[in-house]
Amino acid sequence: MTESKIEKLIKTKKRSKANVITITMVVGFIILIVCQLAFLGFAMKERTRTTTTVQDGSIQSSNIALTASNIQLVACSDDDLTDTVSAVKRAVVNIDVAPADVGSANRRGGPALSFDMPSTAALQTNEETLGSGVIIDARGYILTCYHLIKDCPNVNVSVFSSVRQIYKAQVVDVDITNDLAILKIESDRPLPTVKLANSDLVKITDAILAIGSPFGFEHTVTAGIVSDNKRSIVIGNTVYKDMFQTDAAINRGSAGGALINGASEIIGINTAIASPSGYFSGVSFAIPINKARPLLLKAIDG
Repeated sequence: MTESKIEKLIKTKKRSKANVITITMVVGFIILIVCQLAFLGFAMKERTRTTTTVQDGSIQSSNIALTASNIQLVACSDDDLTDTVSAVKRAVVNIDVAPADVGSANRRGGPALSFDMPSTAALQTNEETLGSGVIIDARGYILTCYHLIKDCPNVNVSVFSSVRQIYKAQVVDVDITNDLAILKIESDRPLPTVKLANSDLVKITDAILAIGSPFGFEHTVTAGIVSDNKRSIVIGNTVYKDMFQTDAAINRGSAGGALINGASEIIGINTAIASPSGYFSGVSFAIPINKARPLLLKAIDG
């Protein structure tokens, strides 16, 4: 074989090798594109499935990011909540009492009833206990819980407008059966009030807000639903019938505060929690406002 033929053969082999490399690169590039397209399609499918899962309300741990975004959007879309709270919160007051017998106040659960009536010594001073109330009439009539003011000769009410104003309150009337009391304060100006709803119309799963002063933090707002609208509970020797049960957080100091609907109307007075510890455990109770109407008529119009 002559040298020229050998050179031609070598050149031919080089061209063949180059062609093989080129073909391999092209095939590899095509495979890469196919894989990328397949992965993109899978990701889009997963994203669609995740979005559907969130919309259906069945939240899984792998969907935390999208779920958080979804929750934020839902919260921002409910613009009327601010107006709902603003229309009521100025009428919700702090109640500060000095019981004649601190021990008896502790036994009844201090500022919030609970099924086991735990001591509140670690949460209050030796002289005071806190609760909430709702201004029902602009002349200074306030609705609250009877267990807050029982055996308490000194009752002070804090009203929050532009500044905090403290008033000495008098007990006008009580309804022990329904754990209700009417207080009266004297003011030189009309006070903000709340509208009363027809609590007979409240249904299970209705959305509600609770406003009160847990641990002295005035105008604290919590949200939930009506879990039951005719719950009976027993506290001590007393049976409270047809109470509203809710999952809105109610803690010590919240008792006597307002349970309101989306129309800024009061549907109930927060009064008790079911808890082995004395702290909120997801089960709270309120007195339907219609139970207070006879007491209000007697005290205000009578």
